[in-house]
Amino acid sequence: MNPKLVSIYRYAIERDREDVTLREAVNATGYSEKQIKRDVNVWAQSGWVEYRPGRGRGHESVIQFAPSFNQVLTTWVDTTFARITMAEAAKWLEWEWPPLLREKIQAHIWGRFGFEQTEEDRFIFPRTRALASLDPLDIHIAMEASLARHLFDRLFEWDGNVIRPSLAHHIEATRFGFRLYIRKGVLFHNGMSLSANEIVYSLNRLLRYGKQRWLFAPIERVDSPAPFIVDIYTSAHGGYIERLLAQTPASISYKGFEGTVGTGPFKLERVSEDVTRFQAFERGLRPRPSLDVVEFVTFSEADHAEWSMRDDHRLVKWVAEAGARYAVFNMRHSWLKDAPDVRRAILRTIDKTALVALGGERHQVAHGFFPEASQEVKREAEDRIDVRPIRLLHLPYATATEDANLIAQQLTFAGFTVETEVYTLSVLFEEETLRRADIILCGEMMNEDRDLAFLAFMTSELSLVGKLLGEDATLRTMMDRYHQVDLDVWPHLHREVERYVTEQAYVVPLYHVARERRFPSFLGDVPIDIYGHPRYEQLWIRPSL
Repeated sequence: MNPKLVSIYRYAIERDREDVTLREAVNATGYSEKQIKRDVNVWAQSGWVEYRPGRGRGHESVIQFAPSFNQVLTTWVDTTFARITMAEAAKWLEWEWPPLLREKIQAHIWGRFGFEQTEEDRFIFPRTRALASLDPLDIHIAMEASLARHLFDRLFEWDGNVIRPSLAHHIEATRFGFRLYIRKGVLFHNGMSLSANEIVYSLNRLLRYGKQRWLFAPIERVDSPAPFIVDIYTSAHGGYIERLLAQTPASISYKGFEGTVGTGPFKLERVSEDVTRFQAFERGLRPRPSLDVVEFVTFSEADHAEWSMRDDHRLVKWVAEAGARYAVFNMRHSWLKDAPDVRRAILRTIDKTALVALGGERHQVAHGFFPEASQEVKREAEDRIDVRPIRLLHLPYATATEDANLIAQQLTFAGFTVETEVYTLSVLFEEETLRRADIILCGEMMNEDRDLAFLAFMTSELSLVGKLLGEDATLRTMMDRYHQVDLDVWPHLHREVERYVTEQAYVVPLYHVARERRFPSFLGDVPIDIYGHPRYEQLWIRPSL
């Protein structure tokens, strides 16, 4: 059985027939006559069809389906589904099935999502895209950041309130900075023992190649005087260093297997365009997860949306994100970088209230990136309209498209000329993408450590704002003050930085997000992280007795 035969059969039953001509089969599948004829011989040998070659002018070749073919196809689906993987089943949804049979296949697939208890306890979850890099130095997407916390451990962990020891069980101040004492007996996913050498390698790699260089700049160097001792050379105070070493980029991975081998509660067993599979790690630092496997299967957006809205997804959690959806002006390549009055006109024209009124995940108007401290900045009317075209880039998702269309309408009504264009996350930081943009719509979701997340957002090469505003000397000076003051002064500096980038019309915070997460009701209470994703190491299945 293959997609060609299924497409031909659907073509026939949609016309209330049991046969099709060879020419119709070619049109239904997009394959050549030669390719169809080659498969027809196999189908005929299986008893599924009868092939009658056309003889003489005006007599076409015909493919006749066996009277029992519908039952044969249904049985094949049932028996084959019992032994194929979810990734293979996902590919079935790309076939041109008869509508009723497609619904049956969907029911099969949806029934296998969530918890599955066989010889292993599995949690299977659909995704609309393949996962990007899980290398801690490259992560800039919330889903990947969430998963990295399950694959890798860090020297410390920050839960939003207090710092806790992790791979480092003790820290002490020294004349050169700090000395860390590393836990013994910790294994990497490949079975190798953790020692100070692997930590020194990971941190030096971060200092040399990391894309958050400003954030980690206070660390001058890292070395090890003994197998389970790591020395951090720095003039920064301990509170900053501990929280810095709890960040995702500071995750510890094994040399040569960066982004794939860590010491976390799950190990990466398989990764491809179709499926990503995590396996519980038996001998990790943290307790062994109750789940044996967590698997992510790639589906189309339409199939994912249909799965998400099923009746049994009655467990709803709302996650109010720290951060905001925003528009950023291209201060590197756009003509707008030399037209501050035009940028201010655009800023004043955008009606954020109208955006929030679109509903969905749009929670409240944003004037900054901290929802609880979001305050409007009053501006003088020093602006002008310019008819030069403005290219507005946005992500291909429905919410981003709605935002872009409404903003384009608002600007057009005010007298601007706006062209909208789509970009994808995979090409966001490429020069070709940036060179064709005047304004880019994006979003920032901060992690548990909102203070450091905000600093990374303003300075990192993995942040759109950090990349586009990196050459602004005033902003650099403002950011450098963070390295010189205690952490309790930081909230005040946050407000100053937000006021500066909005008054200069560099960044336009649009709205804060409260995201809906839906889970099947049989899961019970699902512990979720700051990104709104499950804490997979805490999920478990009640055994059936």
